[in-house]
Amino acid sequence: MTNKLYTFVSVSTAKEGRFDDLVRITQKPPVFMDDAIEGVRAYQVSADRERNSVIVWATFDDKETLYDYLATAEGNENHGDPKEMEEIIETFVMYDLEPVVERLTA
Repeated sequence: MTNKLYTFVSVSTAKEGRFDDLVRITQKPPVFMDDAIEGVRAYQVSADRERNSVIVWATFDDKETLYDYLATAEGNENHGDPKEMEEIIETFVMYDLEPVVERLTA
């Protein structure tokens, strides 16, 4: 592996009747990050209505790119409203991943 990459993945489920809201709030952060920072290599937000779940993955040039951005006022603000997230999200699991096999093209 020649690149030093980092991938963030989250799996969220929505509270009863809040699936569309979950989709809405989970698709915003990757788009904001893609516009705000240069280290975004790829991202996708995928929704599975049958499982009431949304999966977000984003790959960065390195882990610090994501966490340094989230530590800024802009990153914190664009990450979402904690109260709204609490009202919508039933479960949330996050993974910090280091790719061991990859195929991303820049």
